[in-house]
Amino acid sequence: MVYDVDAIRLPAAWRGLTFPLEAASDALVRLDERLARADPVLADGARARAHLFDAQAALHLDGELVALEDLVLHEAAMDVRRPTRALSRAVAVLAERRRLAAAAPGWAFSGAGWGLLAGPGPDKPETENEDEAGTEETEEPDFAAIDRLLARTRRTLADHAAGAPTQLSAADDPLARWRRILDETRDLPAVLAAACALDAWLVLDPAPRRGHRGPLLAAALLRARGKAGAHLPALSLGLREARARWSRAQPLADRLAGLLGAVEASARALGRDLDRLALSREVMLRACAGRRRTSRLPQLVDLFVGTPLVTVASAARALAVSPQAVEGMLAELGAARPRELTERRRYRAWGIV
Repeated sequence: MVYDVDAIRLPAAWRGLTFPLEAASDALVRLDERLARADPVLADGARARAHLFDAQAALHLDGELVALEDLVLHEAAMDVRRPTRALSRAVAVLAERRRLAAAAPGWAFSGAGWGLLAGPGPDKPETENEDEAGTEETEEPDFAAIDRLLARTRRTLADHAAGAPTQLSAADDPLARWRRILDETRDLPAVLAAACALDAWLVLDPAPRRGHRGPLLAAALLRARGKAGAHLPALSLGLREARARWSRAQPLADRLAGLLGAVEASARALGRDLDRLALSREVMLRACAGRRRTSRLPQLVDLFVGTPLVTVASAARALAVSPQAVEGMLAELGAARPRELTERRRYRAWGIV
């Protein structure tokens, strides 16, 4: 399928994209500024939960339902039910998102990041095996080149006989075409360029069975271009929360307008979660009023806000107190205590999810 980026630059397309582009940019910048200026414990808690929300939404877009509590408990090795294949996929998506968020802003589009996330490009030379490497050390370079050619031919014939997919050329490879679209949209605004990158990924489908990487790479593009410096946008969450549904049959301008609406919906959803965390922290801190200055109860409150899951053992390690002291502080929180997630009498866990 031919992807025409020049159609975006037509005046009619620009008139239809102006309002959603401005709304998406404002919402994204406002959220990023709030996270940059918020208390570190609130910002860290919002980022940690954004990773969980986005991983769950990525599976939801593929038709798989994963409970957020199951994902949180599975990471802590406290499963209350048997893990499913969808849960394992959500864990893999969560790990990739955390890797992107922990790396430098432009790491995803560097050589190492690109090879890890999207796989090697079609123009990357093949890695020679040990037998071919041994032929390079011979005294006749011409014969070594012939040996390498024969080895590649044998490998290609073996792959063809086994039914392996043939290697596409650089002109036909969807991943190479998607990378060219990234280069062609460098002069566009950052949010619009990310929407184009995501739309092209959905249209070309360069990585079958890895559709979740499209929103991740589009979010990494926003971060690399400085539009989201304090967080990694949760675009899969935005695609799920947006009013418009993406469809290949729609015109390009309508598809981009819907994706810009998804960027705005993602920023607003994470902003609401930041408000929820701030309110939960304020309610729990009211239970700390009148306590001694040496009380560890405020630190327990910050632990609840900063991490999605807290157990008695993890709280005891973080606060350097005994498990019995943690049990006492949980009782002091009373009704302000976060929800218990396991519904068990032993090996319990609490969290704001």
